[in-house]
Amino acid sequence: MGDIVARLQLDGVWKRYPDGTEAVKDLNLDIDDGEFVILVGPSGCGKSTALRMVAGLEEISEGQLVIGDKVVNDLTPKERDIAMVFQSYALYPHMSVADNMGFALKLAKVPKDEIRKRVEEAAEILDLTEYLDRKPRALSGGQRQRVAMGRAIVRSPSAFLMDEPLSNLDAKLRVQMRAEIAQLQDRLGVTTLYVTHDQIEAMTMGDRVAVLKRGELQQAAPPQELYDNPRNLFVAGFIGSPAMNIARGTLTTDNGTSKVQIGDFTLDVPEEACAKYTKVKGDGSREVAVGLRPEHFVPGSRAADGQRISVEVGLVEALGSDVLVHFKTAAPPIVSEDMREAIDDADAFEELQRSADRGGQTFTARLEPKDRPKVGEHIELGFRTEYLHFFDIDSGLALREL
Repeated sequence: MGDIVARLQLDGVWKRYPDGTEAVKDLNLDIDDGEFVILVGPSGCGKSTALRMVAGLEEISEGQLVIGDKVVNDLTPKERDIAMVFQSYALYPHMSVADNMGFALKLAKVPKDEIRKRVEEAAEILDLTEYLDRKPRALSGGQRQRVAMGRAIVRSPSAFLMDEPLSNLDAKLRVQMRAEIAQLQDRLGVTTLYVTHDQIEAMTMGDRVAVLKRGELQQAAPPQELYDNPRNLFVAGFIGSPAMNIARGTLTTDNGTSKVQIGDFTLDVPEEACAKYTKVKGDGSREVAVGLRPEHFVPGSRAADGQRISVEVGLVEALGSDVLVHFKTAAPPIVSEDMREAIDDADAFEELQRSADRGGQTFTARLEPKDRPKVGEHIELGFRTEYLHFFDIDSGLALREL
């Protein structure tokens, strides 16, 4: 297919509606030639609005959008040389797959031989060759989505924009299509901006993930960097499934030795954790937000003194490859707007508030199947405290960002 690629630059981009609503606020994001960037965030965070501004379907209120080396704020969607793949496939039911894929080229008065050549190339890439004469109704959901992708590919655009293209597919097919789209993008090397609310999708597909909250960019980084080094409490709470365990704690450092008290237990904080969160150091005591991911618990027998607690197992979820163990703690939760946005589930947030009123919360540990406990059993769990995360209680920023 075509080898035109383009850098996308959003430079201080805002979207304000007439009623004063600010859907996107001062968005600065550079997407390199051939890069695959995912925009992710809770419902209503402005990710689709940002994508639509790039497409030219929404007017930019302030700032500049550059595609390649050209400011395109005032160009029509057609003039921007981008191709968009939507949540709905929007295929013409009376046309064959080949005609659906080549329709935009036909409108552009591309010669028939060239249309056929491009459609056949795209069909081969997408494993659709044997379906070119069929109508969309004879195809599965995954095949229809491939046709929608093919319609974008044949245009050889300088950039792809994708707005939740997999959300209409069932879970198994979504996993398969995630892999296919990632491989396709890598093969074509076309600059791609992809919007999803599914953070697992975001973490498994993109070169970089850009996290939005209430129209503002929180962090843009490779998926693993985002997971290992969240810039703030919102990113920490939003990225990861199951979510990071986050609680209010008191961090005390005396003669270079740090401990953190969380509810009714105290943990030693090793040098590895302090090295990662440079603002943790310094003698004295301070309130902090503390985070630990579920996979960083171990059976108590494998942890040192000062790094384990005794808990009663409340719920066990056996997932085959691992086991999720839920247990109540006296650890005070962080009940803030950041956490409300990160949880992105009104019922779950209300439960967190109720837990706060009772003076604790439920933690989740991810263990190996051989370590599976029984509900109601009292067990010891160890913390891999070198993986503790620390955030400022007021600003929510990681204690290396301040």
